[in-house]
Amino acid sequence: MGQLIKQIKKNKVCYLFLAPYTIPFTIFLCYPIIQTVRYGFYRFTLRSFRFIGLKNYVNIFSDPTFRKAIITTCYFVIGSVPFIILIAVLISALLVKVNAKVRTLTMGIIYLPAVTSIITFTLMWKWIYNYQCGSLNYLMRLAGYGDINWLSNRYTALPALLLMMVYGSLGMPVILYVSAMINIPKSLYDAAKIDGASEWQLLWQITVPLIRPTTLYLLIVLTIGTFQTFIIVLLMTGGGPFYRTTTLSYLLIQEAFTYSHFGVASAMGIILLIVIATLTIVQFKFFSRDIEY
Repeated sequence: MGQLIKQIKKNKVCYLFLAPYTIPFTIFLCYPIIQTVRYGFYRFTLRSFRFIGLKNYVNIFSDPTFRKAIITTCYFVIGSVPFIILIAVLISALLVKVNAKVRTLTMGIIYLPAVTSIITFTLMWKWIYNYQCGSLNYLMRLAGYGDINWLSNRYTALPALLLMMVYGSLGMPVILYVSAMINIPKSLYDAAKIDGASEWQLLWQITVPLIRPTTLYLLIVLTIGTFQTFIIVLLMTGGGPFYRTTTLSYLLIQEAFTYSHFGVASAMGIILLIVIATLTIVQFKFFSRDIEY
């Protein structure tokens, strides 16, 4: 204990400079997490606050709506994150071969959805998918097909949201991949070309392995972001039809602020935290091999 006090006195200036960050971090992040863990063991509503142990967790896992939300959230992750990374790699590989002005203009256009309000972006896509006057159904009629109720059809609602998410999430990955690809030594490509490597081989044998740190970062960030999908579900489908687009985050917020089941929502939040933390650890273990930081 005495040694700890000596270290604190010795480094008190450092702690003073860290205080403007550590104090808000503790108040607005650490404390809410601790309280969320606590509330998960209580029947916490507007009318009652009573300790019930693990009953919230038991009720959650026995709820078919929660199981559907878990499956739908997995569909969101599997149906968007790999495609975002793959498309971003291909687009970036093309952009590094064009002149700087064209590259900058194209990257700016691709990045526009990232700087647009998520509500504005979502409402724009809702208009595109509109059954009566949407541009997508207009193109369907021109092609000789009938109108489709994209957001109310149980078979098209989820793919429609996934298409929107993939398009809206390409901005940051493309910029990061272009930056990473530009810094790859040109001599590596020249040596491979002398050995007769094709453009496809250059991409998959040189470019892809050397941008693995960027891929790992994007994989983690995009996975976490997809697990937190809420606004587009709220504005586009409201979780329907038949819970086909109800994500775990949407169900959590609905339990808290629609039904005032704060204890159940806290338990769901802890489950979501555990799932995201587990996936992040797995991604680091399997995708960070041979990566130097």
